Amino acid sequence: MTRTPTPVDHLDPDLAPDPLAGLPLRERLALATRLEARLVEHVLRPANAEAVRRQAEYVGSQVLTHDPDADDDPELRGAMVLDGAVDMLVHSGPRGVGGSLVQRLLGAEPPADAVGSAPAGLVLTAAERALLEPWRDGGVLGYFMVTDLVDEHAMLHNLEDDLDYRVYTGCSEIRSAALAPGLPLSGRVLPVGAAWIFADTPFVFPPSAMVDVVRGVVTLLSSTPCPAYRNPRTLARARELVADHHRAFRDLFGDVLVEGTASHVMDCYLRFKHQVGAPAEEFALLPALRDERWLPDDAADPDDASFALAHHPVKGLRLLDWYGQLREVHTAPWQPWKPQRLAQVLADPDVPSWVLALLAERHPDHLDGLYGTAAGRPGFAWADDGAALLATREPAAGHDEPGLVMASSVMGRVQPPDELTGVRPTA
Repeated sequence: MTRTPTPVDHLDPDLAPDPLAGLPLRERLALATRLEARLVEHVLRPANAEAVRRQAEYVGSQVLTHDPDADDDPELRGAMVLDGAVDMLVHSGPRGVGGSLVQRLLGAEPPADAVGSAPAGLVLTAAERALLEPWRDGGVLGYFMVTDLVDEHAMLHNLEDDLDYRVYTGCSEIRSAALAPGLPLSGRVLPVGAAWIFADTPFVFPPSAMVDVVRGVVTLLSSTPCPAYRNPRTLARARELVADHHRAFRDLFGDVLVEGTASHVMDCYLRFKHQVGAPAEEFALLPALRDERWLPDDAADPDDASFALAHHPVKGLRLLDWYGQLREVHTAPWQPWKPQRLAQVLADPDVPSWVLALLAERHPDHLDGLYGTAAGRPGFAWADDGAALLATREPAAGHDEPGLVMASSVMGRVQPPDELTGVRPTA
């Protein structure tokens, strides 16, 4: 009897042969380095020139702020901006769009205006695809300290997650000889088995630039997802601390939210910090904060009673600007300007969905019409559709990630118009 063999593509993935089996680590690292270079070359094709220009413009304005008093090298600055733009297109995707080249190669749905709707001309071998899969989430981007050099490897300590990375330098443009223990650097590293490679060339700072490095670290620590939580020990302890802080906040103020003038809210913030013993605990978890302390800016009118301080059992502490107006939007009576204001809030990623849920719980009078009109959804019912709406506007809200570094939501104020007609509830 003749038996037809089953094609490899139809086999259980767990039973399919490993295309990297038998390939020594050094050869895997060299192959991965060449693959990364191919991805960069693909993004730099003439067909992508406009997308690269837009991304470089963003990187230059947001990441590398020009200091007119600094002794800058324009050529070096331009090269750094270009490197940052290309790195984002390969591993993060265009600003505000997503859809990195790596994700598209691995089959993720590309956004409409991604760089090249399909990565034409970039064909991967089975071994390259196997190497690419662990890069789907972008590897690790951050700030590191060089701690040791061993042959063609550099030992790097990540300043955000407090973990060590063994990075292969043998086939990259930066050689281990260019590094030295104690030097800080920034860049992206990509996993290759138990080792890592540099994604393009990292930027090595002089020791005198540590203040700038620490500021960069603090910025990353306040982002979502927080890179510190790659460390499971830090994540577990942070969850415990935020839960303890939440109980302390409620014990101190009798509620999960306090509202008042800028002066009053700042006083509550300092009382809370004294109560929980922070920032000592935060510094123990996030060492970079020892050197740079960012407190809320109290530049507002101290008598402006529009601020609030809120604490979530998982997300932690949040300072809310113009909270008084947001509360007014949710309270009766209905006024035509309110859904317009709420529509702006729903489109603002800086306003956490859990704050909107808290307001809806406390002020349920006209939620159906308010949210239905603001979202342009006739027949909207908060009881049935509210949770899904909030989850859609802020996908990261579903992440069970504790917030130890206080975040601030600055919501632009919109005065109710003198006359506004023709806007009625949709429900």
